[in-house]
Amino acid sequence: MRFVARVLHCKAARYALISLFLSFLATPIALSQDATKAKPKPHVSYDGPALTFDLPGVKVGVAEYEEGPTGTTVLYFPTPVVAAVDVRGGAPGTLNSDALRLAYDDPSAGVNAIVLSGGSAYGLSAATGVANALKDLLTDSGNFNDVVTVAGAIIFDLGDRRFNTITPDEELGRAALAGARAGWFPLGARGAGRFAMQSLGWDISLHSGQGAAFRQSGDTKVLVVTVNNGGLVVDRNGQVMRCLHPIDGHCGSIADAIVAYLANVGKPKQARADFGSKQINPQGITRNTTLTVVITNKSLPVWALQRLGVQVHNSMARGDQPMAEGDDGDTLFTVTTGKAVGATISDEDMDHLGILASETAWDALLASLPQLPPKTPRANIVLSPKELDSIVASYAFSSDAIAVVRRKGNVLEIELTGHTTSSSYLSIGQPLVLTPVATDEFEIVGPREDRLHIDRDATRAIVGITLNPGPWAVHATRR
Repeated sequence: MRFVARVLHCKAARYALISLFLSFLATPIALSQDATKAKPKPHVSYDGPALTFDLPGVKVGVAEYEEGPTGTTVLYFPTPVVAAVDVRGGAPGTLNSDALRLAYDDPSAGVNAIVLSGGSAYGLSAATGVANALKDLLTDSGNFNDVVTVAGAIIFDLGDRRFNTITPDEELGRAALAGARAGWFPLGARGAGRFAMQSLGWDISLHSGQGAAFRQSGDTKVLVVTVNNGGLVVDRNGQVMRCLHPIDGHCGSIADAIVAYLANVGKPKQARADFGSKQINPQGITRNTTLTVVITNKSLPVWALQRLGVQVHNSMARGDQPMAEGDDGDTLFTVTTGKAVGATISDEDMDHLGILASETAWDALLASLPQLPPKTPRANIVLSPKELDSIVASYAFSSDAIAVVRRKGNVLEIELTGHTTSSSYLSIGQPLVLTPVATDEFEIVGPREDRLHIDRDATRAIVGITLNPGPWAVHATRR
């Protein structure tokens, strides 16, 4: 104690201790400021392909973080609705789904919004943001007899397809709700489908998105929205809609795809450029997932909503194969904007509604396929040794995902390092050849034929690379 006292009586020592203490205080503040600067901004747009529909009582809002990319889709019901839920697969990621199984048919205990998000389990916070935003809109937000109810579900859009930790959050949920409008639903790589992929169950990852469809029979209206982050999308003729290498624009039948898949079960997996030599294991929940919301103006009791959800979910396996696997989070919400208390429906009308909604759901699956941007036409590009050497470097997607570009003779190769698993684009321990196809653009040799663009600043200095420039761009900075 005497030693400490002598030290504290030394003016220089006191200043040193004070400076050290202030530096400890300043460190988290600086980190917080850096995090604030780096925080992405919600992007809300009404451009691009969209479905227009006539179904009063529902508004749609979407917001995205382009830096992810990832996004959120909000279905907002200004007047609370009665809803039910049907969950399939072994890895659901949902919010308040249990409450929808309790069979309350009183709209006062109903649902104010359903939120679909990317980001795996982290994306559920977007639904919390919507709930808090709706709370702020209440005329008496302090009256806790009037608590909003928001249900939600998420897809996995992390891991092998991008290398950052940006996920939907409260701010993104609030932005999506603020931009909600009636009679409009954006299609393709938007909202929760911003970085969705399909064909995951077949070890072939292809870009997917969100879809929607609307049908009316007499006075009965049905809107179905879906986010397809799962299997192959199949049309009504049994034809696969997207594949790596279509022949004359066709991908063949789902029957042939299943035969080929079963023929390879148990055989050693061949090293491939889209997955590398290592099998990618599921990371997080809801890796292969289709999220769906069925909305009708038909007045239905809760039991009918539940049965409708079961029927539509069963029928969707025709157009989305496979479904309900062990690492799937397939979730389907059914909603009536009509009355529920005292509502009745005959068996015959129930059958008609089930078929109408099932066919609408198939339309929505087909509409989920995004428009693919045209690739730059191939050209015979020959790079000089100096040009090749200028590209050789390490490029950081994140602190633990580094792409190393090396020169091997007159060829450039790229390899992923620092990451725990191979990605959909790059492999660990297996360099992939880069073939020049246009100015500052290469093709990664392999089944996927992904493109890699060289990013330059105003002085033409190389500052980074971009995988698949366009709607699904993934950027890396030169180190």
